[in-house]
Amino acid sequence: MKQHNFSPGPAILPPSVFQALAAGIVNYQDSGLSIAEISHLTPAFREVIGEATRLVRELYQVPSHWEILWLPGGASSQLSTAPMNLVNPDDTIAIVDTGYWSEKAFDAASAYCHVHRTDPERLDIPADAKYLHVVSNETIDGIQWHEFPDVHVPLVADMTSDFLSRPIPFEKFVLIFASAQKNFGISGITCVLVNPTYISDSPTKIPAPKIFHYKTHIAEQSLYHTLPTVPVYSSLLMLRWIKDHGGVANMYQNAQQKAAIMYQEIDTNPNFVGRAPLVKRSIANACFHGKSPEIEAQFLTFAEARGINGIKGFPTIGGFRASMYNGMPIESVQYLVSIMQEFSAQAL
Repeated sequence: MKQHNFSPGPAILPPSVFQALAAGIVNYQDSGLSIAEISHLTPAFREVIGEATRLVRELYQVPSHWEILWLPGGASSQLSTAPMNLVNPDDTIAIVDTGYWSEKAFDAASAYCHVHRTDPERLDIPADAKYLHVVSNETIDGIQWHEFPDVHVPLVADMTSDFLSRPIPFEKFVLIFASAQKNFGISGITCVLVNPTYISDSPTKIPAPKIFHYKTHIAEQSLYHTLPTVPVYSSLLMLRWIKDHGGVANMYQNAQQKAAIMYQEIDTNPNFVGRAPLVKRSIANACFHGKSPEIEAQFLTFAEARGINGIKGFPTIGGFRASMYNGMPIESVQYLVSIMQEFSAQAL
């Protein structure tokens, strides 16, 4: 039975990307070697990471003075690495309290500087704040910034779940990071976009260990230490796919179309109710509940028996979460909707 994978991450990639990745793992470009076993310092891998970097810059028209880094450790590591590089211990940053991942950012940054928590409706940012941390899309609650805030400080953004699926107004930002396993690859690598003029060199800052200092990786073009070669290669393949399928503009249009189909069904089906406020609904993660715990249990069994995979909601939230990242075809969303309709027809 065909599986339709709505997992929040690691997430679905297009079949052609998986096929190319599998071929590269077995025999990379007829070299007789796997991409998993070649050194990160070989000319072959330098070509991989170089092309991946160029494609990110091209697809997003990244300003020429910005640096693009590929770092292991996941986006969660950047919650500490960002303040470690950008601010001093006596500095203050602000974090918009939007949910689970903003709470993680608050906990991590508190070890390096003063942190002011602000409500998204108020945005009461201290005058001396160095930057405002935002989570562009909260996957667990299914809420998203559709327009990034206009404030008196630059933004730092965790864009893990909507990177390369929406436009970025770079003039508002100093740092953007995203791990790959949702929209542009498999788990194990994070893409970091940074304006290097904001990296702090103050003698009063807590010294960042060399391996966590952005300037280390800028100087070494992300090859300071052994990178996970397979995840980087998967990102390159996905970046090529995004370019071949209309770039970020088309990914954004597709995301809007998929979300519209999904929310239309959630709002009209008598057995389900949406979780997020209408104006904040994510176009990447549609979160919803059944009208009762019994309905939820019945629908989960019904859907999984028909090839719907990965829609169970986050453990502390419950309900359902349909994640619709770049690799998700619109046909799978239409199929999930048909399953919801079939279930309700039988339940009535």
